[in-house]
Amino acid sequence: MILQTSAPLPTSLPVPTALYPVLFAPAGTPPTGHHAAPSGRPGERLLGKRVLIVEDEAMVALELQYAFEDEGAEIVGPAQTLARALATVSQDHEIDVALLDVDLAGENIYPVADLLRQRGVPFAFHTGHGSRSEIGALFPGATTFMKPALPEALIEHLAGIAR
Repeated sequence: MILQTSAPLPTSLPVPTALYPVLFAPAGTPPTGHHAAPSGRPGERLLGKRVLIVEDEAMVALELQYAFEDEGAEIVGPAQTLARALATVSQDHEIDVALLDVDLAGENIYPVADLLRQRGVPFAFHTGHGSRSEIGALFPGATTFMKPALPEALIEHLAGIAR
C-alpha cells in the first residue's frame, strides 16, 4: 500500500536518545555547512589534541569518537570500564583533555577523575546519572553535561579547556 499526501515533509525530527539530530532538507536545497566557532574553524577545534573518552555505552562512545575525530582529535580509548580507564590514564601521560561518563556499569568514574586532576589534565563529565550538585561538590570547577548532550557543545567545551 502506498500512502500519498500533499502535506510537506518535516525538516527536523526530534531524536531524544541520540547525540545527533536527524535533519531533512527539501530536494534542491544546498547544504548549510558548519559555522565557525570562536575556538577555531570546524574540523580543527581539537586538532592535535589527545582526547580520552570514557563511556560504557558503545554507541555513545562511537558517536563521540567520530565527532571528535572530525574535529582533528586523536582519540585515547574509548575506555568502557573503570579498570580500563584507570589503566589508560596510568599508562598514558600525554592526554590533553578527557570526557568522562560518571556511571560505568555501576562503578563511578571518580577515581579516574582524581587521577586526571592530580596530573593536571582537564576533564568534563558526560552523564545520565548523578546530579550536577553532587559532582560539583566532589570536583569544583568541573563541567557536567547531562545526556544527551550535543557533540557541538562537548567539542566547544573540550577545545576551550584542553591543555
